[in-house]
Amino acid sequence: MRDVEPARTPGTTLPFESLLNALSRALLTKHSLRYELAFGIAAVLVATLSREFLNEFLPSGFPFLTFFPAVMLSLIFASVRCGIVVAIVCGLISWVWYIPPYGSLALQQGALLAIGFYVLITATDILFVTAAARALRALATAREESARLAQVRELMFSELQHRVSNNLATAAALLRLQSTQIEDPAARQALTAAQLRIQSISRLQRRLHAPDAQALDGGEYLRGILDDTLEAANLGHRAHVQVRTDPLPLENDDAVPLGLIAGELMMNALEHGAKADEAARIEVKLTAGKPQEDGMIPVRLTLRDTGPGLPEGFRLDQCTSLGLTIATQFASAMDGTLTMENAPGGGTLAVLEFRVHPATSAVPPPSAGPRRAITIPPGGDVPDMHKAGLAGSGTGRKETGGNGPARPSGATRQNSAP
Repeated sequence: MRDVEPARTPGTTLPFESLLNALSRALLTKHSLRYELAFGIAAVLVATLSREFLNEFLPSGFPFLTFFPAVMLSLIFASVRCGIVVAIVCGLISWVWYIPPYGSLALQQGALLAIGFYVLITATDILFVTAAARALRALATAREESARLAQVRELMFSELQHRVSNNLATAAALLRLQSTQIEDPAARQALTAAQLRIQSISRLQRRLHAPDAQALDGGEYLRGILDDTLEAANLGHRAHVQVRTDPLPLENDDAVPLGLIAGELMMNALEHGAKADEAARIEVKLTAGKPQEDGMIPVRLTLRDTGPGLPEGFRLDQCTSLGLTIATQFASAMDGTLTMENAPGGGTLAVLEFRVHPATSAVPPPSAGPRRAITIPPGGDVPDMHKAGLAGSGTGRKETGGNGPARPSGATRQNSAP
């Protein structure tokens, strides 16, 4: 039966790796001349005293036994220069004291062979350590360059996204100016709808495309999208919106279509989700189920209003509304389903069901923590209130795709604990 190697915890290092890292840092550390001199003298003294102590216990033929470590340690913890000097001094000490004839520098055949062996070993150590130090310095330089390039790339990316968002905002402003010069109501509503969508996309761009935003909390993200929709649709009737969400780690690839669909459904509900002379009441829920066998997380987004409901014979696949067509296409791109039906008790219920991959993030998993809610009443003296007007958003619910007339008054959002 084969032994299974235990799984290694991410972020942990083995003792051997820790030792290698310490040696690498020692090789890259530059020391002063005083430190090198002190280390070299200490290495020679310790090696000589150790060899003298072991002289009575060692058989003949080991003149350099304690001097090899002294050379290697000097090379690593001092410098190559220090290691070379220690190698020369230790070689001379061994030649005079521990190679016969003792006390002289006579070159006999055995002494010449021993010294040649010592020179070969120490030269190999010096070359190896020198090459390792150069490789480590080159690696450190490459890492610094990579970090610098990453920082530059991050700055360029941020600047690019900022410019894209500004360009979208400029296009929306031009459409708004153009709409004020058009007398045809249908054409004015079309330009207003295009302006709102461009504003929504611009805000979505700012929220998502940040270098450090690899994953985000779907609930917080959805609240931000609804805030932006209310602020962008500055058209004029009060709205009471309640949002309940589960914690959901969400990747940008899933967040983009989700934000666009939620924005379109929200604008559609704000325009058509209220009866005459009444404030729109909208309830939004984002629920995340437990991961399935393939690891995917089922997600359900529901948006319900208290308006007059759908017209008789309404079919979403035959709807000519541009907003709902956009929402349907993005739902298909997510391999999800979007349905709209008359809700029990009146109003319209829109349901988006899809699945997402679990995102790697500090966001808690869907099963962790209670559900969170935000209630958005039609008024109240509460800090950080977002006011927006709502009317022809271009996401008409009817099959004709028309935009209803603007309703009077204003819309407010208020955040409170569930």
